[in-house]
Amino acid sequence: MTASGYLTVGILVAAVVAFAAGRWRPDAVAVLALLALVLSGILDPPSAFAGFGSPVLIAVGAVYVVSAGLERTGVAARIGRRIFRMAGANEITLILAFGGVAGLLSGVMNSIGSMAVLLPAAVAAAREARISPSKLLLPLALGTRLGGNLTLIAGPSNLIASSTLESQGLRPLAFFEPTPIGATFLIVGVLFMALLGRRWLPAVAPAEAPSRARLLDIYRLRERLFEIRIQADSPLVGKTLEQSELGAAWGVTVLSIARARRRVVAPTPSERLAVGDRLLVQGRLEELTQSPFVDTADLQEKGEVEVGTLESPDVRVVEVILAPRSTLTGKTLREVDFREKYGVTVLAIWREGRPMRTRLVDLPVQLGDALLVQGRRDRIRVLVRDPDFLVLGADEGAPQRADRAGWAIAALVLMIALSTAGVDIAVAALVSASVVVGGGCLSAEETYQFVDWRVLVFIGAMLPVSTALTATGAAGQAAAWLLAIVGQVPFLALIALLATGIVANQLVPSVAATVLLAPLAIQMAAATESNPHAFMMAVIAATGTTFTPISNPVNLMVMGPGGYRVIDYVRVGLPLALLLAATSLILIPIVWPLR
Repeated sequence: MTASGYLTVGILVAAVVAFAAGRWRPDAVAVLALLALVLSGILDPPSAFAGFGSPVLIAVGAVYVVSAGLERTGVAARIGRRIFRMAGANEITLILAFGGVAGLLSGVMNSIGSMAVLLPAAVAAAREARISPSKLLLPLALGTRLGGNLTLIAGPSNLIASSTLESQGLRPLAFFEPTPIGATFLIVGVLFMALLGRRWLPAVAPAEAPSRARLLDIYRLRERLFEIRIQADSPLVGKTLEQSELGAAWGVTVLSIARARRRVVAPTPSERLAVGDRLLVQGRLEELTQSPFVDTADLQEKGEVEVGTLESPDVRVVEVILAPRSTLTGKTLREVDFREKYGVTVLAIWREGRPMRTRLVDLPVQLGDALLVQGRRDRIRVLVRDPDFLVLGADEGAPQRADRAGWAIAALVLMIALSTAGVDIAVAALVSASVVVGGGCLSAEETYQFVDWRVLVFIGAMLPVSTALTATGAAGQAAAWLLAIVGQVPFLALIALLATGIVANQLVPSVAATVLLAPLAIQMAAATESNPHAFMMAVIAATGTTFTPISNPVNLMVMGPGGYRVIDYVRVGLPLALLLAATSLILIPIVWPLR
């Protein structure tokens, strides 16, 4: 391997470490790695930026639009509800139903869209069945991911694998070519979770009705609730909440005001305080007692507050999680002017198994966080329609364009028909996306909201890495090292590639793993004179065994609502990955003969 090859490997190792650390955005890491390859002279500018003109980006972006059309018109939700009614309240049948439907939906729409549709429904089903949501949400996420291999459009990794084959002068993958792996993985995985995996999942508090009352206990909100009585000599008299600086200076959130015979729930910053007002506030006792505005004689703990105190006919308390494409990730509530922009108050944030309840405005929110928010129903409806959020348990989220459902279905059928007829997948997807917009399923402006541009930047920056690995001889050398360990036997080489892929895919996003492994698969197939499509299917199979929160955003989406820790993912995911690996080694040589 040349010096440029070693330098390429060094740059990629640094990128993998950055991906695994999770402290930086994957798209930013990918762009920095690409710049390093350009500045070091390994790639010239045309080669480096060719990824941003790849048909793969067009296909992925168009699939986002088609998926959003199915979601926005309620097609996916109606399919889900119809099957869930048949599942009953039994834990095993619910796991089979949610996992199976999630996988099937992921075969025709992106996994994030599937989760956006099914996650609120899964939480509601857990509440109705009085079972722990932790028993249902991780099986849902894993089903969504396992269905990502049902078709060529089910995930960016499949499109990248097909593009790599085509760039080497080989036949690209057909639309349904990954289906044998996807269908088998989905069946094996969902059965495993229903019969075995659910026993290893934590049993967090069941989501009992009324759900919002349980939320106060789950988030331990009552431990931070106090009542402040406004006396005649209080400096707060006559001031608005904004002027009082209770929140900005002392980290206090005013949740409601009891005044004479009425209660003002979720008061606005312009609400003016008066003598005799009793403020229900959230904060730390030590900070409240230090405030010059609060007399300790007028301060009372309110540990017995019920959810009705925080709600009214016009005000609700709901749980919200960040969508994977959320623009809020990594930003503080203060930076985005959260309360002013959305008109709701964040009461608590659930992160990694515990609630955070004070000084939230300066806490950067992360993917996987669950936010307990209080706000008026009209503002909750705004959150329901905002692609940055998934609102759990909201009844305001009816599809906006149910009358356009026929166009969404037609677009999906057209994409499948064109692809199976031999039309390039990027062209087929773009035509279908045009039908979605032209048919009124989405407005032109909404198409930009539903496309995850960070994923497109990530893919565009990572695709040239494959070129660098091949051009510098790094991929060939890596293949030679693996073959030196296992020999030139095709089946042993397949095992080595699959094992390498499974390990790598738990540490880096699946798209990055595919970009790194695809050229390696081509080299190993050539060295063993084997079928390159069989080795490429091993890459697709490896990237389908994702079980860590790092490897795929749908796994991270359920961490907050399910009350999971990283060890819960490993406890269930590692045996499942080994089972799927064994399944792949049986299936691949049968469907795609090695010779």
